[in-house]
Amino acid sequence: MKLRKNIQIFYIALMCVLILAPVAFFLVFGRFFDTKNYENRDLAAAPVIGETSINAFPDVFDAWFNDHLPFRNQLLELKGIVDYDVLHTTDSKSVFIGKDGWLFYKGAQVNAEDPIADYQGTNLFTEAELEQIKTNMLAARDELAQRGISFYIFLCPNKERVYSQYMPDNIPRFDEGGRLQQVYDYLTQNTDLVVVNAYDDLKAYMAEHPEQQLYYKYDTHWNSVGAYVGTKTLTEKLGFQQDPFDEIQVSDKGEDSFDLARLLHLGNYLTKDHFYTLTKYTPHDVKTQMGELGEQIRYRTDETAPGGRLYIIGDSFSTISSAYYACHYQEAFLNFYYDYDLASLEKEQPDTLVYETVERYIGNMLDFSITQGIGSNNE
Repeated sequence: MKLRKNIQIFYIALMCVLILAPVAFFLVFGRFFDTKNYENRDLAAAPVIGETSINAFPDVFDAWFNDHLPFRNQLLELKGIVDYDVLHTTDSKSVFIGKDGWLFYKGAQVNAEDPIADYQGTNLFTEAELEQIKTNMLAARDELAQRGISFYIFLCPNKERVYSQYMPDNIPRFDEGGRLQQVYDYLTQNTDLVVVNAYDDLKAYMAEHPEQQLYYKYDTHWNSVGAYVGTKTLTEKLGFQQDPFDEIQVSDKGEDSFDLARLLHLGNYLTKDHFYTLTKYTPHDVKTQMGELGEQIRYRTDETAPGGRLYIIGDSFSTISSAYYACHYQEAFLNFYYDYDLASLEKEQPDTLVYETVERYIGNMLDFSITQGIGSNNE
């Protein structure tokens, strides 16, 4: 009886050691381990006694503990490696694994984005919605014209559309063009707006250069080559000539940290991909100043640049592509849609404005006003 009791005590003590030892070890040596937040959210804060109600305390504590668990990053990375390399699947709410290990974006990070529905063509705009987009874009064009500013619309395809050959077979397509082609066709057929669909240039280039990768394998964005190729028609519509791709200088870093990999906690594991840098694509001396979060970029070019002042309203696809047509302007400014307001436009006093949107944010065109920004039609 006594022996059994001693064994029970031993097991209890062993269990306590197994639970507490990693915590104690982490408290002493945790500074030597990677504890960086790789998620696109703020980690939960610790509950404050006296400020957190008794009813809410357990849930708040649980959220804080889960987000600050010792060796959390290492455990999540281990799980991610097993999911990716062994099981070839993931339970992520934001990312799924395609063929040959390609990662694709489900959405769920910003507003109502839904790249899967975009790809499948299950979220097509109604006739009334297309008419609303038309009305908004014409109103923007007319308002800008009164200010002496020319207006261009630049549509960029999701990665899922361009690299559909790597999409899983269990995600069928019901409409090949989706909302991207739907908006392009409606605006070009029913208005005189200048609308450029980057998909056309990308597919034409891919047909001639199938070996060239234009989007990142482990990231949702196009790479520098894809951005340069995708802006060809836009650059020409703006009145400038883009140098042929084979005449510019391209270097490949070969690795980096990529957003979709980070969402799977594999930012330090899935690092091998084509990471291009383009130089010699412009004869002008361009100086770039980027905001802390990359949400604003200013380009200043020497006086030999033929263009005047350019204003870009866009998203993260513009942070890569804008350099390849802004280089033709003496000064250019990129502002994300959610930060845009009329005061900024009036301060910059541009000659030309480009409204760029990637496919998954094309719904913003339903709520855009040049005088009030995004969401003005919902007020």
